[in-house]
Amino acid sequence: MPLAEVTTQLSQQKSKAEEFLRRIKQEGRSSPAGYHWAEFSKFLFEHRKNDYDRIPVSLILAASGESNKAKHWRLSEQLDWAIRNECLDEALAYLENLPKEHWNRGSLESWATEYWD
Repeated sequence: MPLAEVTTQLSQQKSKAEEFLRRIKQEGRSSPAGYHWAEFSKFLFEHRKNDYDRIPVSLILAASGESNKAKHWRLSEQLDWAIRNECLDEALAYLENLPKEHWNRGSLESWATEYWD
């Protein structure tokens, strides 16, 4: 495949991920919550192309007090990983099927507030 075509496809995938992230943020959703984020990470792990490209770690357990901003950023890193591993469409479908109650949520006014603040 020509480099220009690969670059165009990557750009389209990145735009698709950014639109998804923008939409869920507007709805006050930052990332899957707890167990559901761990399950999403397992899903991504099953789609990895090699053993050396590690999936960005979900902010759960001890990191659960991080802000919605930090959690949203980490989810964006995971979607970038999905682009590199050619499974973005599958990852977005997985996330789209998560019920809204399985998401970390917060108002945009408190988006950057951590549990410890």
